[in-house]
This record gives sequence, C-alpha cells and structure tokens, in this order.
Amino acid sequence: MTRIAHVSALAIVVAMLSASCDKVPLLAPTGSTVTLSANASTVATNGTVGLTAFVTESSGTPVQNGTTVRFTTTLGTVTPTDAQTSNGVAVATFNAGTSSGVATIHAVSGGATGGSGTTGGTGTGSTTTVTAGNMVTITVGVAAAKTLTVTASPTSVGPNGGSVNVTAMVLDPSGGSLAGIPVTFSSDHGNMNPGTAMTDAGGQATSTLTTSVETKVTASAGAATGTATVTLRPAPAITVKCTPASGTGTCASVAASDATNTATVTFDVAKATGSSTLRDVTINYGDGTSQSLGTLAGGTITVAHSYPGSSNVATYTAVVTATDLDNERSTVSTIVNVTPRSALTIDLAATQGTSVAGQGQSVAFAATVAGGSAQSFAWDFDGDGTVDATTSSSKTSHVYTANGRYTAIVTVQTVDGRSASARTEFIVTGI
Repeated sequence: MTRIAHVSALAIVVAMLSASCDKVPLLAPTGSTVTLSANASTVATNGTVGLTAFVTESSGTPVQNGTTVRFTTTLGTVTPTDAQTSNGVAVATFNAGTSSGVATIHAVSGGATGGSGTTGGTGTGSTTTVTAGNMVTITVGVAAAKTLTVTASPTSVGPNGGSVNVTAMVLDPSGGSLAGIPVTFSSDHGNMNPGTAMTDAGGQATSTLTTSVETKVTASAGAATGTATVTLRPAPAITVKCTPASGTGTCASVAASDATNTATVTFDVAKATGSSTLRDVTINYGDGTSQSLGTLAGGTITVAHSYPGSSNVATYTAVVTATDLDNERSTVSTIVNVTPRSALTIDLAATQGTSVAGQGQSVAFAATVAGGSAQSFAWDFDGDGTVDATTSSSKTSHVYTANGRYTAIVTVQTVDGRSASARTEFIVTGI
C-alpha cells in the first residue's frame, strides 16, 4: 500500500512540473541577436506600420520556432505585444494612435542583444526601413513634417476681389509626401475655408482664400511652415472726355445745328496709368449705336459722333467699356446734352418800300431766313394763296399792272424739311 501511494505522488509531481514547463515562454538563448525593422519611418496619426524582428543564435542560424519576442513602444501601441518566431522572424504592427511625436520601439527576447543593423529608407510607402539593433524610431503625425510648400491657383484675384485655391504640400525629412497630416491655414486678409485640412495620399491639403486685397497666406503643420502671396490684379482703367466738334463749351450743352438739327461731338478715350492690358474697348453712344475702339495700344483714340436734336433738350449717356486679358471689365461714362436748334424765322421785304409809285414798274422782294438753311422759296405776289413762282434764291421781283394795296407772301422750305412763311404789304399807285 505504501509503495502504491509513493508512485502516485511521484506521478502527480511529474505532471505538475510538465504543466509548469508548458507555461514558460521560449526565449532566445544568451548570445542571440535581435534585429528590428519597420516598413516606414513616418506615419500619420491613427496609422499603422509593420514591424519585423529577426532573431538569430550566436551561430547565425534562426532561433527555435516559437521563440517569444516582446515589443515595447514609447508612443502608441504594438500588437501583439508578444509574438512568436517562425524561421527566426516575429512580426507585429505599430498603431500610431492620436498623438504626434516620435515612437521608440524595442524588440527583446531572453538573452538576445541588438544586432548591428543599418539605417535607411524614406517616408510612407518606402522600402523597408532598418534601424540599428533591436530598436526603431517612427515619427508620428505632424512631428514628421519637415518641409511645407504653399501654392495658390490662380496667383492673383481680380480688382474687385475673388477666390483662389491654396494648396500645401507636406514632406518628411527625406522628401517623401506625408498623408493624414493636419495643416492649419491663415491669412493676413480675407478668409480661409477651411481653416484646417488633412493632407491626402499625395501629401496635399487644400483650402480656399477669399479676399479683395493683396494677401499673405500661411500654412503650418507642426514645426513646418510655408507662405504664399496672392496679389491683386490691376483693373482695366480708362478715361473719357467729350467736347463739341466745333466752337467752345462742353458737352453739357451742345447746340444742334440749324441746318442739320444734329450736334457733333468728339470723344477722347485714353488708357489710364496703371491699367491692366486691354483686350477690347467699346463705346456705346447712348443713341442705340456703338463702336469698337480696339485695344488702345497707342494709349488714346479720338472719335466723332453726331446726335440728333429735338424740340427739347435731348440727353444722351455715352458709356465706354474696357475689357482686359483676364476678362475683367470697367466702365466710364459721360453725358451729352443736345439743346434745340434756333427757331426758323423769315423776314420778307419789298425793296421799294410800302408805297410804290408807278404801276407797271418792277417791285423787288428779298427774304431773310434765320434758324435754318433754305432750299426753296415759293412766292405768292398778290396774297391769294396761289404760288406764282418758286426759286432757289431769296430774292425775286414782280410787275404789278394795276393800282392797289397788295400783300406778297413767301414760303420757305428748308433742307431739313421745315417750312415757314412771311408776308409784306405795299401800295401800287398810278402815275
């Protein structure tokens, strides 16, 4: 009975020792070497990087499969914390988390020391980065930003303001683009929208500037900053001056011609100092007609225009529109007031006076026209409403064969279609 109990107790002890050995992790023997590498040296916040630990014995052969390697980090997390080797390789994943900074990651196993290793690689998406020994460093988030360049498209806004796209390119110390990096935009004028943007897969973050003056834009990501200046394009600037084509005065009061009932003025249109380069200049005369003046390559141009008059003051607004190469436009205008022409008046006189001695003698008549240009004269020598003669001259004569009181009438037709009449009375007496 005693022997059986002793054998049973020994079996229990052996079983316990065996179970205890199963729970003890397999570690690298003394003299082994751990070489840790990462597949990227930079990563965005909340990004991941693959880790590889290669463990070899002193002879250079891989350690036994299932050897445990423990990973530690000063920033973020590594999963799994403990990984087992296969053909000497243990893999894990670094999870960056939400904080920016530099993560220092170690890989350890038993009595293994760090390998000699090398340092290399670039940014995200680069070939494997290997750092010396059993340690790697990975720069997280904005801490990885080394260089930031800012560009605006277009590089200017129009004279009345506008919007441009602003792009910030974020690069790491090796010149690789950085994705998932928050970039803050600010400006000394206008408005940036959004104020903060994340870089895309190409390392670019964009915002929109709206401004009406020259503006300096600043973008920053961590310690990296960049600036760009958005300029204000000059406006297409012109001047216009109106003067009467003849005589003196201004276009605020231009008398219509008595002969044609039109007023002719001249416009002096000039490209103003500081104007942008013009593509086209057009003048709208305000009477339903317009004219292209070209590009004003010579600086100035003078054009004449005739406006019709009326019975009252006729007001016209001449508008000059300039368009530059950027399709910006500006206008200037001037007023033209055409005052009515003079009234048409006629005076008729018999050259012998109102009393003519001697019947059968010739009586001369002279018509004086004011306020118009006469085209024809219709003569009624005895005032009975019958036209006795039509002349182009303002003078004529007639012989009266009987004594009496007579009324002579002349009707003048002007070249612009107006007409007016005048009369005179006189007496013809016998000898």
